[in-house]
Amino acid sequence: MAVAVTTFITYTLLFAALYFEVFLLLSFLLRHGLKRPQIMPARRHSSLPTVAIVVPCYNEERTVARTIESLLNLEYPKEKIEIIVVDDGSKDATYEVASRYEEAGVRILRKENGGKHSALNLALLNTNSEIIGCLDADSSVEPDALMRIAESFENTSVSAVTPGIHVREPRTILEHIQTAEYRLSVFIRNALASVGSIFITPGPFSIFRSSVVRKLGGWRHGHSTEDLELGLRLQERGYTILNNPAATVWTAAPRTLKALFRQRIRWTYGFLRNTADYHFMIGNPRYGNLGLMILPTALLSIFAAIYFAAVLIFSAANSAFEAYIRLVASGWNIALDPLAFSASVYSTSFAIFLVYFAIAIVMGLIAIGSFISLGKHRLPASAFLFILIYSFIVPLWLSAAVVRAALKTGVAWR
Repeated sequence: MAVAVTTFITYTLLFAALYFEVFLLLSFLLRHGLKRPQIMPARRHSSLPTVAIVVPCYNEERTVARTIESLLNLEYPKEKIEIIVVDDGSKDATYEVASRYEEAGVRILRKENGGKHSALNLALLNTNSEIIGCLDADSSVEPDALMRIAESFENTSVSAVTPGIHVREPRTILEHIQTAEYRLSVFIRNALASVGSIFITPGPFSIFRSSVVRKLGGWRHGHSTEDLELGLRLQERGYTILNNPAATVWTAAPRTLKALFRQRIRWTYGFLRNTADYHFMIGNPRYGNLGLMILPTALLSIFAAIYFAAVLIFSAANSAFEAYIRLVASGWNIALDPLAFSASVYSTSFAIFLVYFAIAIVMGLIAIGSFISLGKHRLPASAFLFILIYSFIVPLWLSAAVVRAALKTGVAWR
């Protein structure tokens, strides 16, 4: 009976994963086809919206200069853009480094530490720009990124536009693995936009219509994931969120497993707690694809990953125990029991076939993400390592986040 239940759950989850992957792929192809977004013909400066880009900082003395310089190099009318650096109570030389750019027109605001959302809200109170965006102080943008995004705001129904985010100058194996992960995320975010279901407006260079953010009351703490909370709030109120994958942003990725786990536990914890806050959207046809498919599938994927990891660990332990029993019965004579250390490398089971098929689709999605964002036709070299290594480590941080979310322990930004 237990084996039958396990088999049923396994196949159900595998089919659900495949269905979701194919759904996103077909939605993307039907909406966009395999083409990279192009910059529209140059518009008159007078028709472009005024923009405020906010750089919230907390102890970012090593990276904030590079971030500011990338914003100063944006190909956008200088009279239409203002750069606001908010020092959120830094204890290092962040304020002094940022102040060097005041002569270049950068505005510097300083406040006691209150979190990223409070820094963004302070900037919102100090600007009259038509659209406002955030750029994390460990990120930089390509010169054409803002022009690509600003075009979308000609449509008055658009409330926010997200960019294509990539790992900046990967050096370690872990950073290279995240390069493949981020390109998969580029595809997923663009595919979600094609079905009106983006629910995260990430910190690196998501741009918003200022009047909408003010109407909704600004940014909130959002369980240390203010970008996710605002995305859900925009969706709840029926606002449109778009994505332009060719608006390229480069961000720093964790270089150590400890830093990666801390970041991903925070992300997953924030998703679970914010989803609990917006639970009424789950399964609700009022919220379209987001309510009926995307949020339920995102939740299911977390528990599916933990389930498959638990089954794998149990199966391995069971096999090891059976091998031990056979060896004991044979008097620890391997020659009498050649199956004791044998492994079934190849399996013809349908479940294994589905796993391989799902992996093949993921590889294809990574390749598409590379093309639509960077115009590259090849998979990143780390794509296979991404599949292999993440299969083992993702369930660990998901499990930790689920426990913390259930206990409502909270998570620290750093």
